[in-house]
Amino acid sequence: MNPSRRLASVALIPLVTVVLTSCAGTVDAAATVGGTTITDAEVAATAGVYRTIFGLQQQPCGTPDGETDTPEAACNRFALSQLIGLRLAENYATDQGLSVTDEEVASEVDALDANLGADVVAQELMKNEVTRADLEDLARSFLLEDRVARAIALDDLGEDGLRAIYDENRGDYTVVQVDHILVQTEEEARDVYEQVTAPGATRDDFLALAKKVSVDTSAKQNSGALGSNYASTYVPEFADAALALDVDEISEPVQTDFGWHVIHLVDKEVTPFEDVRADILDTQRVTAFATYVKGRADAGEIEVNPSFGRFDREILAVVRVATTDPSASASASGPVNVAPTDG
Repeated sequence: MNPSRRLASVALIPLVTVVLTSCAGTVDAAATVGGTTITDAEVAATAGVYRTIFGLQQQPCGTPDGETDTPEAACNRFALSQLIGLRLAENYATDQGLSVTDEEVASEVDALDANLGADVVAQELMKNEVTRADLEDLARSFLLEDRVARAIALDDLGEDGLRAIYDENRGDYTVVQVDHILVQTEEEARDVYEQVTAPGATRDDFLALAKKVSVDTSAKQNSGALGSNYASTYVPEFADAALALDVDEISEPVQTDFGWHVIHLVDKEVTPFEDVRADILDTQRVTAFATYVKGRADAGEIEVNPSFGRFDREILAVVRVATTDPSASASASGPVNVAPTDG
């Protein structure tokens, strides 16, 4: 399950763990999650909304598995995979007092209308026998799952953990403007360093020497001035040396796979932790939520009706059960499942 899945973009990656019951202990509903049930009707409605959104972007809702599978069954498996994660998020939110507002839900659905056209969305919903209320329910669940995933990530990492990630990836948040001179040997680099740090030496002297002796092929045009870039765009040894410098400081010779560098830091702009804290939390939420779901599955809180398939831990989704029987069929408004395995 991928938290913060925007309806308008449909970047939906199931990251949900489920546990199959045996044939002898099949649950009556599509799944039970944390003591609550996901009904066949909920799967059908959610699948209808997904068919609407995917269809508007000319994409399939799920991928059929084999010649005897059906698009309807594939979409139902996808919908059930998503519903499991969404239900876990709802349960967590209830316990922790988390919620989303009607205004947030309206904004999410309005974005879909703006992106695809409100009339077109309405027509596609009707075609798939679902309502705008069904769409709004799924939007609310998306937003709530995202809020829960962030809360779980923050609880797992804490402020110290977030700051540690910031420190470990400081090059992603620091723009450096550097000049450099690249030579082949340490001895040459040492000679360059002595010249550019001699009393009275200026940046103009540095650039002039770079144009004369640097083996960087671009030095003839830019005199070794590399401009402003995030430090992380450079190879690690170069980036670490640049980050360690103060403005207008020149590094001792630094070796990389390209040769030996002498680096002059012209300017440095560091984005404060507070300004990127939310972005860091955003990058951590998917993994944190997937780990949370796996934990709930390992605790036996998730059971899936085998008629919908089985869980594949490699892709974290409900997949079709291998069988020699053809897929069972049903009306478009009801669940369409694969045949259960022999118990």
